[in-house]
Amino acid sequence: MPSTTLVIGATGAMGRPVVRILLSDPDCHVRIFTRNLSGRLARALVEAGRGRVEAAIGSVDDEASRAAAMAGAEAVFCNTDFFSTASPLREYEQGLRVLRTVQAAGVNHLVWSSLDNAAVMTGGRVPVPHYDAKGAVEAWIGLMRSEEFMRQDADGWFSRHVTVLTTGPYFENLQSFVLPQHGELADGRESMLFNIPLGVGRWPMIALDDIAWFAKLVLNDRGQWGGRTLRVLSEALTGSEIAAAFERVTGIPAEYRDVSLDAVRTSMPGFGQDMAAMWQYFQDYDVIGRERDIASLRRLHPGLLRFEEWLRASGWRGEPAEVQKQA
Repeated sequence: MPSTTLVIGATGAMGRPVVRILLSDPDCHVRIFTRNLSGRLARALVEAGRGRVEAAIGSVDDEASRAAAMAGAEAVFCNTDFFSTASPLREYEQGLRVLRTVQAAGVNHLVWSSLDNAAVMTGGRVPVPHYDAKGAVEAWIGLMRSEEFMRQDADGWFSRHVTVLTTGPYFENLQSFVLPQHGELADGRESMLFNIPLGVGRWPMIALDDIAWFAKLVLNDRGQWGGRTLRVLSEALTGSEIAAAFERVTGIPAEYRDVSLDAVRTSMPGFGQDMAAMWQYFQDYDVIGRERDIASLRRLHPGLLRFEEWLRASGWRGEPAEVQKQA
């Protein structure tokens, strides 16, 4: 384990579990990169670290603060925030700036947190901005690996020191922005209604703690994972399968109800088109079947939770929880 790991995006939904799992190694020191040192989530991470978490203030848009945060770090885990700019081009540019700063700082290992490039995978039919921005950075990393290969660079930085961890939606989204609602079934029973714009498609998901597990795996072993891309998920479920699993585990009657993509577009000003495109992507494209080797992932991580297992482990019964960063 590197002596100091810088986590960019540490206060976000993914970053917090990554920090927690890194701290499970008593020799690991974590530095979090934050715009707000006094923010509630940043302070909570520092306090939970009991002297092994420090905070560096700055922005991925500011070169000086990026360089200062990376000074002395052995590794960097980076998950940029699309929704802070709502611009695929801006997030792509942020990603390239981070990569260049990490390389210039002499950091031994960078893990780039990516998402599938929906525009590419659907032949341009369904661009999903917050996916495609991260996917474009991943593509640039791949381009640089090819350049290093063509130059026969035996220790190319992108080919030996950069890992891509491609993730996806997490089960915990059901506790926040896709929270089920109390309602009534046709037979009059009180139930939880899973209103999801999924049609008859499948939602690919994974637990946040399992993303963190894979992050620690690759951070722990640059020799094995430097220059490689690991694509993770757990399973993909229809809306009806999600509701049925919830009812089996909790005993609470549940039902899936489809939501139109037009309703999504109009309900989220500024982001609705992006969110609707994401659901269209899940309706049209079998992400797990075409882009993941789940059997290999389970051999790598036998504890990789399925949705029903996550329900039992978390004890979730439909109540809201803080997942995405609020403050």
